[in-house]
Amino acid sequence: MFENQQLYEQLNELFFSYEHVESTTWLYLTTLLSIAVFFKFGRFFSMRNLDILLLSLFSPCFMLVSFGITNGFEEIVRLGYVTLWVMGGIFMLRMFYDCTMVRRPLLEPNLSAGGLSFLVFALFVLLVSNVSLGYLQSDAEVLRDLSSPQMPGYRILEDLPPVPVAFWETPFELNQQSGKSGVYSFEMSQALSLGLVIAAHFFVVVGLILVGSVHFENVRMGLGAAVIYLLIPYTGEMGGHVDHVLPGAFLVWALLFYRKPMIAGFLLSLSFCIYYPLFLLPLWVSFYWQRGKTKFSLGVLLGWGLLVLGLFLTKSDFTDFVAQMKRMHGVLTPQMNPKYLQGLWSYGWAPVYRIPLITAFIMMSITFTMWPAQKNLGSLTSCTAALLLATRFWNGEGGGLFLGWSLPLIVLVMFRPNLEDRVMLSRDAVSSYGD
Repeated sequence: MFENQQLYEQLNELFFSYEHVESTTWLYLTTLLSIAVFFKFGRFFSMRNLDILLLSLFSPCFMLVSFGITNGFEEIVRLGYVTLWVMGGIFMLRMFYDCTMVRRPLLEPNLSAGGLSFLVFALFVLLVSNVSLGYLQSDAEVLRDLSSPQMPGYRILEDLPPVPVAFWETPFELNQQSGKSGVYSFEMSQALSLGLVIAAHFFVVVGLILVGSVHFENVRMGLGAAVIYLLIPYTGEMGGHVDHVLPGAFLVWALLFYRKPMIAGFLLSLSFCIYYPLFLLPLWVSFYWQRGKTKFSLGVLLGWGLLVLGLFLTKSDFTDFVAQMKRMHGVLTPQMNPKYLQGLWSYGWAPVYRIPLITAFIMMSITFTMWPAQKNLGSLTSCTAALLLATRFWNGEGGGLFLGWSLPLIVLVMFRPNLEDRVMLSRDAVSSYGD
């Protein structure tokens, strides 16, 4: 009997003992699978192939940061952040160029809808397994990040402890954190973080599929977007941080409901929980300017009010509430102390150079009210992604690591057809536009 029990335990360990896939191995596996499923071998010089190549190059940049942080090599960390900046800039230019593209040939994935559905399910289960495994092996008290009170942010979201999946929970990185808890009067458990992370990824995946099915009128395109989102190593390795994935979920669903201005405005405003999407307002208001601006504005006010209510209910006193309102809306002097900055700004780059970058970013946000002159769902998606990518250059907290805000939008741009007819115009303008 005892021998049978030992045999059972050994077989159970053999077939059901799951461990997180090492980053380098996962990079090669996902790159090869992405090429097999999405690379257009019959149209070698196509934009789709270029997009697959560029997305694949993002992961080695993260790995440089990972390796440098884990081993204490500052030069390698700096190189990783520089390459992240370069790749972010290339993709930002790609989003700009997308607004000028008229001809959009149909380049469907190399797999049937059934095969893509299976991949979506399998990859999502794998993602949930990795995040859940990290949760079971973590210590929520040690993993709580602290942000500078002089940096923009939303306290409730910041107070959610991350679920460890990859390099940023290594002992070296933990030694750089204070490890304190109880910073605010409102503390949330890591179990809640786990639930929110899984739910956010689920809604991103479902949102991508629905956008493809409803607005692209091609369910295979939506499934393909979901597969590539789950395949990119960044999704799994940064997948335990709510602030990386939640804003992207809100934005995907805002695009899904773009024909319902109030719902779109409500969902867009919920992404203000990370502050930076506030700069999307000029672009989105200009999209609805001829039709739907009142309902859109009302939706934005409702979502904004919900975020403010959250701060009010969790305040310690009125002074604290005012301070958190300032942080939520970025009414602060730009942080110049490298101690509180991350990325290149904490590795030798003078923080004073953030000022011209912030100025250029604000001008870019305002410019989108005028360009493109005639906005459609395609240009709205690509311009939204471009603005979020541009935050990487002056964001003092992410250091270029926050790809998740724009990643779902990038993959939608990759798979979208011609969307010139997906517009929000006045009835008179719609008639002339159709002519």
